[in-house]
Amino acid sequence: MMATPGNADTAGRNTARVFFALWPDPDMRTALAGMGKHMHAQCGGRRTRAESIHITLAFVGEVGIERIAELQALAAQLQCAAFNFELARTGWWRHNHIAWVAPETVPQGLIDLASALQSRLKGAGFKVDERAYLPHVTLLRKADCPWAQAAMKPLRWTARNFVLVKSVTGENGSAYEIIGRWPLVSAL
Repeated sequence: MMATPGNADTAGRNTARVFFALWPDPDMRTALAGMGKHMHAQCGGRRTRAESIHITLAFVGEVGIERIAELQALAAQLQCAAFNFELARTGWWRHNHIAWVAPETVPQGLIDLASALQSRLKGAGFKVDERAYLPHVTLLRKADCPWAQAAMKPLRWTARNFVLVKSVTGENGSAYEIIGRWPLVSAL
């Protein structure tokens, strides 16, 4: 099988760039895309496409295609509870020019899910980001929003499942493809 540009590591074997995420339902996606449009009018930059909006739980990065099944099995073993949270503040990071929306208070369910994924990934030999987990939705890239973080009318998100996503490079740039979805235990 021939490797596609951007999907072959230095040894020449096929790889995929993947991450675990919370994926919004259509109503939340529409609300967040609208917020991105509003922020774009104030800050410029490049808006996140509506179909790509998500909250990263654990970034895995480039992995051999043969390890995708291992990631899927790892995710299937998790037994974390479903949870609700509110996206209630906006902000901008000067160092990378990303405008975002995030929870005012990170719910324990989100912390538990991200921690469980990180722990299992590390235990299976995958590289994990050792930085503190900062859940957010990226709405703009290359933005100039030097205003301070601001409160907003909260958007309520119900997390009932999580996904494994693969970044796919095509003629129109990169896009995301969901390659696995797992339910969270319904406690709601």
